[in-house]
Amino acid sequence: MNYQLLALPVISAFIGYITNVVAIRLLFWPKKPINLGLFSLQGVLPKRQEQIASSIGQLVDQELLSIDELFDKINTPEIRETLTDKIGGILKERLSELLPRIVPDRISRKIGEVLEKILRQEAANIIRQSMDAGSKYLNEEVNIQQMVEDKINAFDLDELEKMIRGVTSNELTFIEILGGVLGFIIGLLQVAILLLFPLT
Repeated sequence: MNYQLLALPVISAFIGYITNVVAIRLLFWPKKPINLGLFSLQGVLPKRQEQIASSIGQLVDQELLSIDELFDKINTPEIRETLTDKIGGILKERLSELLPRIVPDRISRKIGEVLEKILRQEAANIIRQSMDAGSKYLNEEVNIQQMVEDKINAFDLDELEKMIRGVTSNELTFIEILGGVLGFIIGLLQVAILLLFPLT
């Protein structure tokens, strides 16, 4: 009787551990549906890859990274000033290359100063309009949700499993061990019940 009581928590721990191991395996396996008569068995990830891809794509597009937010981050006074300086430098360089050598330096400098002044006055407006046009175009032409969906759906299932396991390996191992621990505790409770209320 004592050996049976001692065996009960051990068996319960083993059952709890194996149950969680099998449950985690069923996230990824089997890759292809197996017909078991009344129902077919297929891993959650292979069976729902398209739905998972759609949900992640929607999450990325709506919550994590939208084109409007991206443009809001780059359309700042600091970046506009940097772009203006860069354009001004390019204009001066090109002007010195294009003006014939017979044009006096003083006139070349004056033309450069006038162009830079015009650029400074108009640059902010030009850059803003360019950013708005770029944002509008990309919003119409680029579908982030679809891109993410296509990328996830294109993943080989073995590659996808490897990636998920790489990120969650510690957590999955913890869940497996936790099944054993909970099984052991349940086994101890059963032993306690048997000792308190022995079978006659």
